[in-house]
Amino acid sequence: MTFINFSNHPSSGWGDEQKAQAGQYGQVVDLPFPAVAPAATTSDIERLARASVAHILDMGGGSDITVHIMGEMTLVYHIVRRLKRRGVRCVASTTERVVTEVDGKKVSEFHFVQFREY
Repeated sequence: MTFINFSNHPSSGWGDEQKAQAGQYGQVVDLPFPAVAPAATTSDIERLARASVAHILDMGGGSDITVHIMGEMTLVYHIVRRLKRRGVRCVASTTERVVTEVDGKKVSEFHFVQFREY
């Protein structure tokens, strides 16, 4: 079983709870989410989605794969749609946002809650 963290938040920076929950899906492997240019066309996004899915499936090596996918929304949509058609579980991380005021400035902290399936 493999848990591919396809985001720009490496698992090395996750808290203990998030690491433990990810571990229930399998061995955690990080894969950076690609940058998406604001001027990218739908065709560009679809091309990038096809390449990303091929890479993810190759990384999974045919094993039971779960993909934690967080990134630019239109690319996420196209990738999740393609992966789910192939029977790959896709999840998003959910967080609780806690805002405090420090020296007149708002400071946001995000606390992991759970992985939720797409």
